[in-house]
Amino acid sequence: MAEAKILEGYRVQIRSLLLRPDEVRTLETVIDAETSASYGIQCKEQPSVSGVLENRAGVLMLKYRLHCIPSLECDRCLSPVELPVEEEFFHVIVTEAASERNDAEYLLAPDAMLNLAEVVMTDLRLSMPTKTLCSPDCKGLCPSCGQNLNERLCGCESADVTLSYQ
Repeated sequence: MAEAKILEGYRVQIRSLLLRPDEVRTLETVIDAETSASYGIQCKEQPSVSGVLENRAGVLMLKYRLHCIPSLECDRCLSPVELPVEEEFFHVIVTEAASERNDAEYLLAPDAMLNLAEVVMTDLRLSMPTKTLCSPDCKGLCPSCGQNLNERLCGCESADVTLSYQ
């Protein structure tokens, strides 16, 4: 099994793989902090990728495992939150789509170059929770003084109202 050569900008040349049925290439890389930040994701532990690009009977598939610890904050109290991402992903890669409907079903690589960072960072973004909480019973911040109500009550009248509806 050969290793896929990752070019500058996390681009992977797939043309030769498309021409060789049953060819398998391994992928191993870590997305750097600058690249992940350019996709709007700060990480405590950068996204690491290990997987394979495989041509099965003329169909090119990308299978990989992603590990990352994004730097998140609680949506209620703004405390730092660690929610490690450990996911497996599978994509079929095509160089052209038969219709616009197919665009959503496949990864499109029209120039026979796969932008691995784009694929990984999109998958990471989609695997992250839409609402991040430090704990299910997080009390949030006082809307009047900004005190973290998980640490202590502040005495503001609005803090009591906030606790009753969260």
